[in-house]
Amino acid sequence: MGFRFAFVRQSGLLVLLCTVLFGAAAGQNVEVLKTDFEKGTQKWEKRGSGSVSIRSTKKESATGKKSLRVSGRKENWQGAQLNITKLLEQGKRYRFTASVKLAKDQDPDQIKMTMQRGDNQFDGVASTEANAGEWKTISGQYILKTADPYLLIYLEANGPRTSFFIDDFKIELLGAPEQKGTVLKTDFQNASAQNWLVRGDNVKMYSAAVGGDIFLRVGGRSQSWHGLALDVSSKVYKERTYSMSIRVKIVEASLPDKISMKVMRTGPDGMPKFVEVASEDRVGDSSWVTLKGNYQVIEDGFSHVVVIEAAQSSTSFYVDDFELSVP
Repeated sequence: MGFRFAFVRQSGLLVLLCTVLFGAAAGQNVEVLKTDFEKGTQKWEKRGSGSVSIRSTKKESATGKKSLRVSGRKENWQGAQLNITKLLEQGKRYRFTASVKLAKDQDPDQIKMTMQRGDNQFDGVASTEANAGEWKTISGQYILKTADPYLLIYLEANGPRTSFFIDDFKIELLGAPEQKGTVLKTDFQNASAQNWLVRGDNVKMYSAAVGGDIFLRVGGRSQSWHGLALDVSSKVYKERTYSMSIRVKIVEASLPDKISMKVMRTGPDGMPKFVEVASEDRVGDSSWVTLKGNYQVIEDGFSHVVVIEAAQSSTSFYVDDFELSVP
């Protein structure tokens, strides 16, 4: 919460006006909306026509006495939706949370929470595995990056005929949490990509190992921008400086090459800008080289994706031990 002051002249007197501004202070969250279905469906609507039905019911509840039952589904996109067009501000970070449970005798299924922006833009917010025996929490963060004609948040199940309950849906405006030391680390020791993705058609990444060390190998590149990408948008906050580091090495029997670590920063206009964090001109195949540098988050409403690439279009390389931290 903050204050805005202004002086106005009224009947010959200079009067001080104070306007209270509500927002999420550092480390504090502000509840934007909560629906507990104790008094009906609370503006939730069924998603889909025909037999799809939503209603407030006393049969199940995570808290209180009632929840929202979703039934009569025949397509996996059908479910329950809520229009939140007027609730979100562009560039702000929100957390969406709800309790979900499947109806009696339903087989375990995945429940998904999705944001629909306008007629045909869809952003996944969260998902969870649900069953009929217990309530599960579904929760995810979301940043509205564009101005859209309307916004619908909805819940659905993978199974087209799965019936389920929703309770205690909540939207919170998030304040920046306290951060110190390591914020994110990927070491690939579980032989998975740990949320890294390839950039470019036909680019491949493989789990590779020498001795007890496991790392990623990147191959199949045909352009200099081809490589790896890791979205760290949910980990970084405005007006903070972060340290990033990663170990890199050229694949055996390859010529030395320049390898760079950059951040692809994309704003509401959808146009990416690349900020170089660190690079090394002659990375070889005999020893690991650590790329390390700082990155400053200037403003809200941008996505931040770490990219690793080599100067020569055909170079294959290894990566290991990425770390994002607050110095």
